[in-house]
Amino acid sequence: MGEADPAPNGAKYMILADKLRGRLEAGEFEVGAQLPTEDDLCDAYKVSRYTIREALRVLEGQGYIQRKRRAGTRVLSHAPVTVYRHVTSSASDLLHYVRETTVAFEKPIRTQADRALARLLGCEELRQWYLLKGVRIGVADNRPVGAVQVYVDAHRIALPDKADFGGRPVYQWLAETYNIRASAVSQDISAVTLSREEAGMLHDREAAPALRIVRRYFDEQDRIFQISVTTHRSEDFVYNTLFRLEI
Repeated sequence: MGEADPAPNGAKYMILADKLRGRLEAGEFEVGAQLPTEDDLCDAYKVSRYTIREALRVLEGQGYIQRKRRAGTRVLSHAPVTVYRHVTSSASDLLHYVRETTVAFEKPIRTQADRALARLLGCEELRQWYLLKGVRIGVADNRPVGAVQVYVDAHRIALPDKADFGGRPVYQWLAETYNIRASAVSQDISAVTLSREEAGMLHDREAAPALRIVRRYFDEQDRIFQISVTTHRSEDFVYNTLFRLEI
């Protein structure tokens, strides 16, 4: 087929990715069409299957293609998709990401935290919550970028079946509607894999690498009234935090 590639040959697959990217951006392959098979690409470029797969992985991460087992590689775009970079240096920066995206929630359901959920949320077991589920969509490209779960304290807040948040963050809507204001936000960021439900929401495969952000919103008495859990595909989201040092 082609020569065997040693493992540390990143330059080779990056060069191949650049060549294939050029062909995609030139419109050589129609959106929705199948790319040549791995065997055909191996023959055409005289490289190993390892190099082909790594090059395709790069292009998939940039949004040009989508690979599915037994279904081949399909062209998604002639241009790279947006990667959402969330830069946080102050509380106001939390709103910037919301402006770049939108989310439509399902009807809220009342739920009780079992041991697993309490561990995820960082709350006590048996606590009552209203759960809002939804998919966060990029405004620029109408693409799903996050599977969202928002938990609202059911002891203090009674969510209507059809709450209209008007494009605002839930915590901001709660401040305006119930006069419960966030004075602090803590967050945990962890590497996870997509559950079957999350994979379906984000149009990806189950167990794909992902980034999960859990935010806890505290009121002025340091009581948690809202917790959000957002899961992103690893290639869709970069989280950046800026610290200013006092010298």
